[in-house]
Amino acid sequence: MTDNGLSGSSLSVTAQVQAAYPARYYAGYDATATQPAPVTAWYDTWSMSSVENLPPASQLVPISAADWANTTSFRLPAGKAVQNGGIVDYTAPPLPLATQAANALQQAATTSWAAYGMYGETPPAVWQTYLASLRALASGADTTSTQLPAQPALSAAAMPAPGVSVGSVQKKHSEENAVSRLEQDPAPHLTQPIPTTTGQGA
Repeated sequence: MTDNGLSGSSLSVTAQVQAAYPARYYAGYDATATQPAPVTAWYDTWSMSSVENLPPASQLVPISAADWANTTSFRLPAGKAVQNGGIVDYTAPPLPLATQAANALQQAATTSWAAYGMYGETPPAVWQTYLASLRALASGADTTSTQLPAQPALSAAAMPAPGVSVGSVQKKHSEENAVSRLEQDPAPHLTQPIPTTTGQGA
């Protein structure tokens, strides 16, 4: 339970909250983080059903009623941070290159599979190189690159023609594979000769 200064005194719960959080409106942040520390929450403490899990007011930044009401440029879901007891504009630093590469690799693998792998086709060399480059960045094997490689375009053959569904393309590939198997090994598919019967003489 967070020690926010509330106790079971004779004061009403509302009075206790107002006493513990006199500014009413607060910005929450990680008090142990290096500043500027991103704002992680905005609190109207007097309107909350419970403040049991809130940090004490000393670990929050009080804000004015006007700033609380300003949801256009102040009380935003992102882009604000705490620095030296005040609220400042904040732009989050970019993710590490390895993390960016890991995210891009996951998306690229999905795209490559949807365009080539699910049809039994081998991705073009340019796509194989792209995937290998992302993998090297994500794993840390590539320590010299400073940015992600550009994603190559999908070949025209990998994209269904307008009005053609993915299902029909898959069916076509399945039929082509079946014909190919028949051509390679036709014997099991030959029809058996129809047996004949000899009639008895009169």
